[in-house]
Amino acid sequence: MKWKHIVVLTILAVFALVGCNFQANESNKTGKTSNKVPNRIVSLMPSNTEILYELGLGDKVVGVSTVDDYPKEVKNKEQFDAMNLNKEALIKVQPDLILAHETQRASQGKVLEGLEKSGIKVVYIKDAHTINDMYKTFEQVGEVTGRDKEAKTLVQDTKSNIQDVIDSVPKQKSTPKVFVEIASEPEIYTTGNDTFMNDMLYQLKAKNVFADTSGWPKVTKEQIIKKNPDVMITTSGTTTQEYQQLVSQRSGLEDVTAVKDKQVKALNDDLLSRPGPRLDDGLKRLRDAIYDE
Repeated sequence: MKWKHIVVLTILAVFALVGCNFQANESNKTGKTSNKVPNRIVSLMPSNTEILYELGLGDKVVGVSTVDDYPKEVKNKEQFDAMNLNKEALIKVQPDLILAHETQRASQGKVLEGLEKSGIKVVYIKDAHTINDMYKTFEQVGEVTGRDKEAKTLVQDTKSNIQDVIDSVPKQKSTPKVFVEIASEPEIYTTGNDTFMNDMLYQLKAKNVFADTSGWPKVTKEQIIKKNPDVMITTSGTTTQEYQQLVSQRSGLEDVTAVKDKQVKALNDDLLSRPGPRLDDGLKRLRDAIYDE
């Protein structure tokens, strides 16, 4: 789990560094110009792979990223390093559609442009900064794969499930302050403003203690102590027991409210770190962790 999370963190770090440059340079290559339904798809982002499977396109997927692990069938697909794409290896699986992430333009743009020149259709799926943005990615994937109707149904179902979770949040006298640790070693990373995870906390009527930052910032132990969260949650791929032990080794954190009240917990990293069809389940688990249910 840890090696996989390091790869995901690397991707997130690149997104944070270059993501702000894409709004002005966004290509019109969204797949609208072609009505051809793809039969061989390569997905370079786990969340997009999960969307494809939910749309009933699992049998069309011939390649995924090295960090893809859900559903279990992806283990049998050809795997590609999303941060170090090999043009020849991608051509070898003969895809007629490659679903890339918009932030890959900066790190992998040269390879992807070369694939487009080879006649392979490349579509850049937009980065989801909020839950509503996630719904748009469902629709975008549906549009370029000829599954518009199924995508709209997926949006409706996911919206309904998420609203049920939001409506079930217990009323509190005060807003719980939450710290989310997405990586622990060698440095601590968290979620800031303008991220779907921050939006999840907002929807659950909780406060992200690092909402005054943006993207996926690196933070220090001293900053966490100063923020004094009521709840500390990690999505770094460890167990609750392992995370509690790690936190206990950070001197000074013993005076933080979350530690004193034993509100230090670990949650499934995939459910919370992927803006995809399972986010409603992730939101439910996040709610339970925050409100100790």
